[in-house]
Amino acid sequence: MPVSTPQPIPEQRRHGRRTHGALRHHEHSFTRNNATNRPPLVDHGRMLDLLEFEGRLLVAATHDAHPDSPAAGVCGRTLAETVRHAGDQCEDTLTRMGTTASTASAVPKAPRKTAPNRTPPTDGSKRELAGRFTARLADLLAEFGTRPPTDPCPTWWPDDPSITFWIRRMLHATTMNRVDAQTAAGIPVTPVAADVACDGIDEALRLWFGYRLGVLGVTPSDAWSLSVVTHDYHWRVEADREHTTAMRAEPNSGSAEDGADGVITGAAPSVYLWLWGRLPNRMIGITGDHDAIAQLWSLLRLATR
Repeated sequence: MPVSTPQPIPEQRRHGRRTHGALRHHEHSFTRNNATNRPPLVDHGRMLDLLEFEGRLLVAATHDAHPDSPAAGVCGRTLAETVRHAGDQCEDTLTRMGTTASTASAVPKAPRKTAPNRTPPTDGSKRELAGRFTARLADLLAEFGTRPPTDPCPTWWPDDPSITFWIRRMLHATTMNRVDAQTAAGIPVTPVAADVACDGIDEALRLWFGYRLGVLGVTPSDAWSLSVVTHDYHWRVEADREHTTAMRAEPNSGSAEDGADGVITGAAPSVYLWLWGRLPNRMIGITGDHDAIAQLWSLLRLATR
């Protein structure tokens, strides 16, 4: 189902927009969505340490904040709903990791989406939600700690059917929940480390844009290609009315801007949070086709909601 272009970025005249079916794929330094050739950019042990750290930051943000305080960005949840959502994600992951390969669905499913409980939370229920999240995250970390990173495990990304998929997924999910909790609480947002942010960019582009949109049957309304450039890494993102792809280049492998309709640049943490809808456009650099960049942003909202 084609998606119309949203308006997160002011309109700009198009220059050299490619026609449908005329995309050029730059294979000399890029590799397509392939977990074997492109593993996470953060190692197994560091991801586990960071997941525990992010969980502690999330709970700390709830201590003196009102449960109905709204989070900034696109998530649309309150503080209490954010904590409930974080606990749900831990429970979902524990359930999925316990599913045998024979019972896993042939068609990968998105994580469970539950309707938010709009009953006004009390301070008591806020503490209960934080306690539930803490307990479920501890269960998850204990399970992760007993299994090697290459241990086979049912996932919803065919390119990575291992426990590492879930460790990485939960690190970035918990990071976003922590950012939402801190903004809802009105406290300073703890910076995201550059290497974690680079890995989060990689996951957002290759998993959610490059794979998840195809499962949902969502395609852009036009054909375009973009480059995302930050620190030592860059990505080529391409789309037409039939496919979406994302490729990560080797560090220092040459210009990422060659032939792209638009370029997104910035510090890795800023680009990471922007891709997840937690920062405004002014916090990153945008050149070229603004309409294509707006489509990328909006397609990610559809993929990750």
